[in-house]
Amino acid sequence: MSIFFIIVITITMLIFSVFNNIFLGYGLTISLILFSLIGLKRNKTIKDLLELYTFESKRSFPIIKILILISILISVWLSCGTIPSIVYYSLKYINPNLFILFCFLIPAVTSILIGTSFGTVSSIGIPIIAQASNLNLNLVGGAIMSGAYLGDRCSPLSSSLLLLCNLTNVDLFKYIRKVFIFGIIPTIISIIFYLFFSFKNPLTFIDNSLSLTLYNDFHISFILLIPAIIIIILSLKKVSISKSITISIITSIIICLFIQKITMIDLCNYIVFGYKTSSSLSNIIKGGGIISMFKTCYIIIISCCLTGFFSGLNILGGLEKHLKKIKLNRSKLFFITLLLGLIIASIGCSQTIAFILTIEILKDTYENYYNEDIAMEFSNSAILTSALIPWCIAALVPTSVLGISNYKFIPYAIFLYIVPICHLCYCLYLDYYKDKLQKFFIR
Repeated sequence: MSIFFIIVITITMLIFSVFNNIFLGYGLTISLILFSLIGLKRNKTIKDLLELYTFESKRSFPIIKILILISILISVWLSCGTIPSIVYYSLKYINPNLFILFCFLIPAVTSILIGTSFGTVSSIGIPIIAQASNLNLNLVGGAIMSGAYLGDRCSPLSSSLLLLCNLTNVDLFKYIRKVFIFGIIPTIISIIFYLFFSFKNPLTFIDNSLSLTLYNDFHISFILLIPAIIIIILSLKKVSISKSITISIITSIIICLFIQKITMIDLCNYIVFGYKTSSSLSNIIKGGGIISMFKTCYIIIISCCLTGFFSGLNILGGLEKHLKKIKLNRSKLFFITLLLGLIIASIGCSQTIAFILTIEILKDTYENYYNEDIAMEFSNSAILTSALIPWCIAALVPTSVLGISNYKFIPYAIFLYIVPICHLCYCLYLDYYKDKLQKFFIR
């Protein structure tokens, strides 16, 4: 059974699962079994594979730790009134005619400040407003995802950006300046689209009693925003996101006990099973809980095992040798980088493995490029487009936190595919039009 055949089976199963609302863990588990059979054919023993998968599973623990912390964070932020306060003040100060645009801009700024798309989507209450006003949640989710990854892509605190600069030997702050400059056009295009969506979907159907109910039920004040402010300040101080979230959780628990007067038994129940209220807000103010993340955690573990299989057994080594022999101009090479990143993200289900393996496979084909250009090629392809794969962690975790479909948001996530399109156009210009234009102006 060939690798290519199993890859096709894997992607087909995952696509079928997504569109039929079947748990992705089933397809990924079958895929891992099939790939393991390939490993056995290549003279690997069951013990070898189990040791590899055990090692790779351990690498998933930091992600799972953050994911569980986020699930607790959402519960306690809902319980203590942080998210209701964000919703309350958003309703008070955001222009309702520009609501979708703010769904893009607020996560963008937040993500730049705290350096993580996961932390960003967990720290905003915008979907609650959208749900209360009967807006299209997938449109709102697409705008939030675009903004979150805009910031994640260029924040000096972003772990993916730090890893990329390390792998390509690029100075972080010099590269960030270049990313900002290149990002101007995609950002403007995204803003134009979200302005259009805002005008077509104004926030005019919000129930006026929502603000009053929030105010009365949660004793709304700026004090309740302290847990969110802590995340931002600690992130700016370069404190790790896990520590920032933990400190924010502790602060939230104190507010729950002494301001919201929630009992410890109820609070523990919310942390494990998710926050629920018996008030009129029960349909929109809910969520979080450790149990809600179990399925996502399982998918992450299996994804890491698949990642280990590909890197440990050097499955794509033949492709690396083949590409090295082909002479490619910049636009063709970027297109291959883009396509390969999507394929690896589809199989490995991880943004990190998508660009690490893509860099590993294509590093020799980029040997004549400047390091900053190499970093830009991967930043505008494998890193960003991973969030367009519904079963990839880069899409699965944020959409799980937001409570939206993991694929229906994609048409509205403008920034995620405008960036690679703009970069491809730039590469085409360098390959086919730059010299012609220079000669034209010289004449």
